[in-house]
Amino acid sequence: MMAFGNWKLLFVISLGVFLRFSFRYSSYYGEISKRVEVSSPVSAWVRVVEGVKLKKLNIQPYDGNTFHESPIFLRFYQFIVNYLNEFQIVIFFMLIDMMTAFILSKVSIIQLNLMKTNDQNRMKTHLKDNDDKKLCEKLFIKPGSIFNCAEWIIWIYALSPYSILPCVAQSTQVLQNFLISLVMLTASNGQKFLSFSLLALSVVNTFYSLIFLPPIILILEHSTKNTDDSKSQQSTIQMKSFISSLFIFLTILISLLLLCLCIENGSFQFIHSTYVFMWTVSDLTPNIGLFWYFFAEMFDHFRTFFIWVFQINYFLYLIPLTLKLNDNPYFLFMITLMNHSIFKPYPTVSDFVLYLCMLPQWSHLFEYMKSTLVVSGTIATTSVLAPILWYLWIVLGTANSNFYFGITLAFNIGQIFLITDLIFAYIKREFYFNNVDLFKICKKTGKSPRIELSYN
Repeated sequence: MMAFGNWKLLFVISLGVFLRFSFRYSSYYGEISKRVEVSSPVSAWVRVVEGVKLKKLNIQPYDGNTFHESPIFLRFYQFIVNYLNEFQIVIFFMLIDMMTAFILSKVSIIQLNLMKTNDQNRMKTHLKDNDDKKLCEKLFIKPGSIFNCAEWIIWIYALSPYSILPCVAQSTQVLQNFLISLVMLTASNGQKFLSFSLLALSVVNTFYSLIFLPPIILILEHSTKNTDDSKSQQSTIQMKSFISSLFIFLTILISLLLLCLCIENGSFQFIHSTYVFMWTVSDLTPNIGLFWYFFAEMFDHFRTFFIWVFQINYFLYLIPLTLKLNDNPYFLFMITLMNHSIFKPYPTVSDFVLYLCMLPQWSHLFEYMKSTLVVSGTIATTSVLAPILWYLWIVLGTANSNFYFGITLAFNIGQIFLITDLIFAYIKREFYFNNVDLFKICKKTGKSPRIELSYN
């Protein structure tokens, strides 16, 4: 990983901490903590404090519409609120945020090195001399760019307003991001039990993290894959490993759920408040997601049907993506992060920044992308207009909910365009890898064939 003596890196971290402190102790803190783009009914710190106080008074925090996280996390929040003062809590959130940035950069270094080695092994039979290597140089991940990508990840996460504002608001999504980054790191290092334990802990708190299970299993399989085995042996080994991985994960998950039950003295009340609440989308507070407006306008007799449609839609894309991208589980995890940010019921900008900062890892795909300007322009424009239209709707009353939903819809469409463009770039690069002779001709002639996605 990068040396801590790097003055640029130290400057970025110092500036990130300074900005977080500045906003936290400014007059804008109250407004930031209430922003619907930053905190949701699930992740708002004010709900955490209220839940802890109710627990202290021996009142069930899972009654009503107050607290929506697991009993394990509630115990953790009790420790933070009861034993740390306000300043120490601020420091805690900033440390977690900065650690997330460094962990993600470390993940990027590990994964890029593994992908670089894999690409070189794939191309050994196609590249016969130095001239071929020079022609196909752009297809490869450059060793010198790996650390630059890792530094960019820290830059983006430390200085992006999408990560600064949730940290200032003390959104619990900051802790979830930290947990997901640890899952990525342990899986990339091949630490099966630890990665499944961390993922199960995340799933216990929000079952939508279950979407990360297939890419995590594939990453672990990829890190322990033996290329010397025959195809039939590999398939048998992979099937046995998959079954054992699933068994380990389910065992840990059930154990954590039983622990939650013990913490609640056998009461199942937390299940409704933590899981059923999110599944049924009970709170229609506006956010940057797609659920709230649709179900606010929905007739009650259609609600159950469309709840199932929306929830299945969240998990459905994982099946074709896993089948198509199983050869590169790191890219599959990246696309899954993006899917998670768009289609979960209560998203915040914390979900968005988790994959945004990881984009430099895939900079070798950027030259194959087509809609970079449109996507970046859409996301930047909607990010600026969202709080303006919220102010016009809620404060001035000169607009209505259609204005705000329209801008959040455009924001999500921008993210969808980014997913499709990134997948197209990945498939195009893979096409060139599988057709190296065509790529050589393109480089020699300076002409590129028209490549389109086919459904055949």
